[in-house]
Amino acid sequence: MLVPQRRNALIGMIVLMIAINVGFYFIPIDYTILGNYAIAGVFGVTALATATIVVPVPYIPVVMHIAQQYHDLYHLVLVALAAGLGSVVGEISGYAVGRSGRQAFESTRFSRWIASQMTHPVRAFVALFALSAPPNPLFDVAGMAAGAFGVPFWIFASAVFCGRFV
Repeated sequence: MLVPQRRNALIGMIVLMIAINVGFYFIPIDYTILGNYAIAGVFGVTALATATIVVPVPYIPVVMHIAQQYHDLYHLVLVALAAGLGSVVGEISGYAVGRSGRQAFESTRFSRWIASQMTHPVRAFVALFALSAPPNPLFDVAGMAAGAFGVPFWIFASAVFCGRFV
């Protein structure tokens, strides 16, 4: 059970993160001034935002605003590709933390079961894809677990890219 001070701090952080997300969505920012650098900006913002471990950084409203500036399918696909690639680059940090801290995971029955599931490439891909598709700050934990349980990097990167592209 949380003590009242920690509970209030947690509630305050949740309210602050929601307010920041809503604010980024409704603040009128003219992204057209970025010109040809807007898609590179999507990559950079997404990479930086997803590189933070466990702390959610609001990047989806920024990507949505930039995507709304384009009215053709070609540029929308480029925005989605840039966001997906940026997300993969950012999520490497969680994967690397898990890879370096393999010994920190307890050897419990559940962790052994997860490890056995992650040795199957298709199961690992499907699990990582399903966890990375929705905007989910808990995916950092999944990325660390994938690194700790030895999921090959190419499976991790391709699952995250496909999940974030969708």
